[in-house]
Amino acid sequence: MKNNSYGPALVLLVLWAGATAARSPVLAVGQEQAGDERPKFYVSRVISEKNVTDPLNVLDAPDGRAAEIALGGQMVLLMEKPIFPSGAADDGTIVCEGEANFGLEGWFLVGGTKDSPQFAWMPLVRGNSANGFRLTSPAALGGTAEGSPGVNMIRISNDDTKPILIDAVVGYGRMASR
Repeated sequence: MKNNSYGPALVLLVLWAGATAARSPVLAVGQEQAGDERPKFYVSRVISEKNVTDPLNVLDAPDGRAAEIALGGQMVLLMEKPIFPSGAADDGTIVCEGEANFGLEGWFLVGGTKDSPQFAWMPLVRGNSANGFRLTSPAALGGTAEGSPGVNMIRISNDDTKPILIDAVVGYGRMASR
């Protein structure tokens, strides 16, 4: 008879997988991150828009009023504060009415110097919650020695086959140290 020593290793693997799953929730559409006490901030200004009806409706907290981005349209939005990578489930959320497919980019510091920084639009990664996003590009995580790794401008493009309705963009701040 063969002696298999997989028992203890299998138990540890199952326990590790359970702990990992508990830290990385996948949220249902419309569900907020439970217990998320991070400070929230919103869009302060519309920098530019193309094929958008009522673009100022995206300003501030969600209020049920939405900007409508037509097919091929886009908006560039300035947040009240920079969004930083947090290691949490999401770094921000796009609040939409109904389902929406959209392109999402951030204006990242990618190089240069303090006096002559270089920025570029880079895709933002989808988060765990519906319409959530994360800053996980190399520029977002590292930045440069002279600059901040955060993103304060977001570009939303309509990649859908129908108009999309955007109520707000929510950025999540860092928790204060206790």
